[in-house]
Amino acid sequence: MKNWEKIRCSPKLKKIQILRSKIGDLIRDFFKKGGFLEIQTPTLVKCAGQEPYLSPMEVHFRDEKNKKYKGFLITSPEYSLKKLLVAGFDKIFELAKVFRSNESFGGIHSPEFTMLEWYRANSDYQQIMKDVEQLVYFLNKKINCSNYLNYQGKKINLTPPWPRLSVKEAFLKYAGINLDKAKNLKSFKSQIKNKMYLMDDWNDIFYSIFLNEIEPRLPENRPIIIYDYPLPQASLAKRKNKNSFHVERFEVYITGLELANAFSELTDAKEQLERLKQEQILRKKMKKNYIPIDKDFIYALELGMPPSGGIALGLERLQMLLLGIKDINDLLIFPVQQLFTEPR
Repeated sequence: MKNWEKIRCSPKLKKIQILRSKIGDLIRDFFKKGGFLEIQTPTLVKCAGQEPYLSPMEVHFRDEKNKKYKGFLITSPEYSLKKLLVAGFDKIFELAKVFRSNESFGGIHSPEFTMLEWYRANSDYQQIMKDVEQLVYFLNKKINCSNYLNYQGKKINLTPPWPRLSVKEAFLKYAGINLDKAKNLKSFKSQIKNKMYLMDDWNDIFYSIFLNEIEPRLPENRPIIIYDYPLPQASLAKRKNKNSFHVERFEVYITGLELANAFSELTDAKEQLERLKQEQILRKKMKKNYIPIDKDFIYALELGMPPSGGIALGLERLQMLLLGIKDINDLLIFPVQQLFTEPR
């Protein structure tokens, strides 16, 4: 059966699309009432993000004179939106189509999905924590008419403020590891002698412990904000202070599902350039494709970006939570899985 025929035969899927549209309208209402401006930034760029664990999709194309170009589909609109902070935009948001290779075709993943990002100039991650609490609470009240979210048999109280747990506290509580004594690979490995993590990379050990020992034990009846990540997990977040081993970054989990990633943004151009160079080295070590550093982004930071807070939230994951959907393929009107794997 062709995809469009499945849609024709499925009143449930039609209803889901109506509700997805309503959620989009409500998101725009929420931000516009808060004084935010909706922005549309490029999907095709010359330089994608350097994140070692992401795989941007390369695009090859030609101009009218047949000259060849290579670019990337964005994994996030982050760089473009931060350039706008430098340009004087102070409260902005975007619902952006983003693309990532090496992703699953189902579950909570899709190679193409929608990222909701918003940024506040002259702010930090503490304000962004409040924003995301209020947004999710507002949407659930409008869609499900309740303070509670019912998802896959779990009843989750969304009333703000949400519980907060630092990464340091989470590792000590759930894995018995003191991250203050794990600042390098040797000291980290000395605390995991009785655990089956045989990696020789600090980040690989961190992720393995977090995914296997911490995520499964996070509370399921309340959302939780995990904050203050260690420096190797800094990404584009600023340090808590000049010599701190921790950065002002947080992630949001609802019933064990990672929903959003946020920072107090790094505004130091020199430190940002050094981090991107280190990520290039790591990408090469991991045999990832080469991505040039976005020099325009570094130049923008040199001009001066105000202290800012920003967040990236997976829209489809939020819609799945609000609508009680377990598999993203049941949410999307034309899932990648159907488009690329089913016989035509």
